[in-house]
Amino acid sequence: MLFTQLEKSEDGKYKLSDFYDVSALAKTYNAQLYDSPAQQRRKMVIKYDHIFIESYKDDTVSIIQTIKGLTESGIDNYANWAENWAKTTDHSIDSEEKKKALLGMFAESKVALIYGSAGTGKSTLINHISHLFASRSRLYLAQTNPAVNNMKRRVTASANSTFMTISKFTNQYYRGNTEFDILIIDECSTVNNHDMRLILSRAKYELLVLVGDTFQIEAIEFGNWFDAVRSFLPKTSVCELTKPYRSDSTALLRLWNDVRKMEDDIFELLQTYSYSADLDATIFTPAAENEIVLCLNYGGLYGINNINHFLQECNIGKEIWRDVHRYKVGDPILFNDSADKFFTRFDDQVPIIHNNMKGRILEFVLRNAGQPNECIQFDIEIDKPLIDMDSKNMDFSIVGNTANGNSIIRFSVNKTRSTDEDDDGVSKATVPFQIAYAVSIHKAQGLEYDSVKVIITDEIDELITHSIFYTAITRARKTLKIYWTQPVERKVLDRIEPKNNTKDVSLLRLEIV
Repeated sequence: MLFTQLEKSEDGKYKLSDFYDVSALAKTYNAQLYDSPAQQRRKMVIKYDHIFIESYKDDTVSIIQTIKGLTESGIDNYANWAENWAKTTDHSIDSEEKKKALLGMFAESKVALIYGSAGTGKSTLINHISHLFASRSRLYLAQTNPAVNNMKRRVTASANSTFMTISKFTNQYYRGNTEFDILIIDECSTVNNHDMRLILSRAKYELLVLVGDTFQIEAIEFGNWFDAVRSFLPKTSVCELTKPYRSDSTALLRLWNDVRKMEDDIFELLQTYSYSADLDATIFTPAAENEIVLCLNYGGLYGINNINHFLQECNIGKEIWRDVHRYKVGDPILFNDSADKFFTRFDDQVPIIHNNMKGRILEFVLRNAGQPNECIQFDIEIDKPLIDMDSKNMDFSIVGNTANGNSIIRFSVNKTRSTDEDDDGVSKATVPFQIAYAVSIHKAQGLEYDSVKVIITDEIDELITHSIFYTAITRARKTLKIYWTQPVERKVLDRIEPKNNTKDVSLLRLEIV
């Protein structure tokens, strides 16, 4: 929230909860800020009987005004041009919902906001837009390297395209191209206001496409712009994808929709479809082969570390140790941050094996034991099929396929770092994956599993927000179990609620002309 409402005491001074004379406190706080641009941006201001951070408000106003300015006119004859393209192109549009959005997107505006819940095909629509404007130069931005690499894989019309992280584009030392026909930003809800304002001031573009979901996990730093801006734009500039493709379960889809809106029947749905369960030993009994346990904390009895340890103990496959880490045949894994560089040989390669990609250990062999070149050779089933061309110029080989069509890759992890390796690069002695019987809810964003188990204990129930809860339950394709006690269940469901920006929007209208 941008604006926090203040009360007035009997003597006319502002108060907030147990804080009295907030004006004096804000003045004291502001006086202690260092005299630097970064610190001065943190000044507190009282206005409209509310208190707020000045730079947060200024950034929000600037972003909304810039985006609103793009709605004054669209592309002349866009509808006819796009319709003709759809009739003559070899590119297939996968749904009528996306086709309708695509054909009307820029008829009256030069900005398109694409909102959609989990699994509705937002990335697919980005690809359709890319094919429509295949001859135009495009800049694709996202907050994280995995998100950027995901766009690289999804966008099949990649000529005339530049992909990079927001931090790289907004870096003061960036000297690359800033002029493009189209600017596309993915996962906008994770982009904070300060960075978004920098992007809009630095980039030069004709069309702007903003994609994301305001109900999933939000920006780490203050970022309310993507939620607020739609209230200032005409409906023709906003597209909301509503048809989910992740699950065929009517019950799951209903639960997702009702949690998204926090309808009154959520408790009844959880009981009717047995989605709620008591904290007991069934947590450790797999319900499906493709399963994940989601937690919010690493420590404690029901934390990620302990669950991973216990479930790995139940695995009777052969094992090998690397320092304090143990790996067993049959362990589910997630490739980690180092995977993006571990398997590629050149900086501009799109990672085929990448961060947050799922897999399973099928075999390992210790090579050259006791020698300087000792290594562990892993055979990993990855969660997708590959062809031989995918491994070209990559540091892995394809050694087979499983019965379900997934590919098996082979690579080696050295015992020690080579003297030939760059100190700043990813070492071939770094294991590029983590054991993943259980992972954090944050880590699971973007993943999907047949079976999902969510653990919410009384130790962490206060940390469960609406976006965290919604993100957790929408990872499931078929079955879902939420393990908590009844008091915790009631407490969480009574407390969490979707972000309501109505007050922020009404006060922002007083600032935006």
